[in-house]
Amino acid sequence: MPTVSSAYLSNYVETCIALGAPAAQMYALVPGGRAALDQPDERFAGDVVVRVLDAAAEMTGHDTVGLRVGMQFRPASFLDVGYALSSAGTIKQALEINAHYQALTQEVVRTSLEISGGFARIRCAPALPGVEEMRRVMEAVYAGYATIGFWLLRDHGSPIEAMQFRHRDPGPGSREVYETLFGKGVKFGAREDMMVFRADLVVRPLPGENRELVRLLTQRLDKRLAALHEGVGLPEKVRNCLHSQMGRVPPSMAGTAQLLGFSERTLRRRLAEEGVNFAQLLQGARKEAAEIYVREGKLTLTEIAHATGYSDQSAFVRAFRGWHGVSPGAYRREVRAG
Repeated sequence: MPTVSSAYLSNYVETCIALGAPAAQMYALVPGGRAALDQPDERFAGDVVVRVLDAAAEMTGHDTVGLRVGMQFRPASFLDVGYALSSAGTIKQALEINAHYQALTQEVVRTSLEISGGFARIRCAPALPGVEEMRRVMEAVYAGYATIGFWLLRDHGSPIEAMQFRHRDPGPGSREVYETLFGKGVKFGAREDMMVFRADLVVRPLPGENRELVRLLTQRLDKRLAALHEGVGLPEKVRNCLHSQMGRVPPSMAGTAQLLGFSERTLRRRLAEEGVNFAQLLQGARKEAAEIYVREGKLTLTEIAHATGYSDQSAFVRAFRGWHGVSPGAYRREVRAG
């Protein structure tokens, strides 16, 4: 059975709740309930997404709930994969990053890109059977591509030339939502699910390009992808928990132990058995996150200090100098100078 990550499933559940689905009933559909969605390394069977969307459609009366969920997607919805997308130099690079690391977020749909005859085509192949059963998932995936594509291109308008789905026409009441998002050329009952847009947009430079940030993020994603295929060890689980805390709460031993379902004493002992300690992993995670935040340049030093768990800006700057021998500002200037 293909799986999805807790972060990916959480996007669906929380958006359905925002659209009016009762929270208690939504969380009841998730094995382990709401607490399981807070576990950064938790994986869920892919058909849970199908059940969540179908239940939300019935509860809210929004037959196109899949489209509405996908329209709320932003690069940040997909954590490190999304941050890499938003730092890509072209749509082509963003799609290649997404396709390569897609399994980290979800395995229910596989994406491919073809460029020929002046057009680019995004094809999505569902890993679960049933055209109509997968309808709302495919709606969400393509709505996400359209929405994130608009966001990446900024002022280039709608890039979509044609849109086709294998599922049947949902009827006039829903068609307006499709046409608002994809234009009036939406076709139903097609042989394959596919989005078509002009090929020149694929290679047009994107305003948010940050090559060094892409390099850093893909290095981290490569490790996570290898861990997913090989089985995630405890040190990597701790790193993932630390990164999931940053930006929300200061990363801590107590918070990490709680996310993993251990006592602090047990976590300390288990890490010692692996030949590492929590302080080493915390420093490594802080360093990785700080490099990304400083290179990205969107947060102040005070905000970065808080996100990475330092008491104040001065403490963060001292730590950063210890890692790189220069201040964060000098480091950022060196990176931008090439």
